[in-house]
Amino acid sequence: MRAAVLELAFAHLGAESAVSGAFEDNLGSHGVSRKLGYEPDGLEVHAVRGKPAVIRRLRLTRERWETHRSMPVEVTGLAECLPLFGARIKP
Repeated sequence: MRAAVLELAFAHLGAESAVSGAFEDNLGSHGVSRKLGYEPDGLEVHAVRGKPAVIRRLRLTRERWETHRSMPVEVTGLAECLPLFGARIKP
């Protein structure tokens, strides 16, 4: 699912970077992020049920996305959906 969203953002909507994050104990999410090419982008500490919880922020640049693209994704019907995003097709 994240690969599909990244394809839409970078290849079709002109995104330059994508950000994500996960609590530090969410190893599955961090594994997916690494595989997609995300890099560390800092930490945040939040209170969860009155206790500190660390979120590791991640960033994926367009350049890294291009080198880590490994899953084929097909986008169809985009033109009809662009107004919902407040966007238009790039010339």
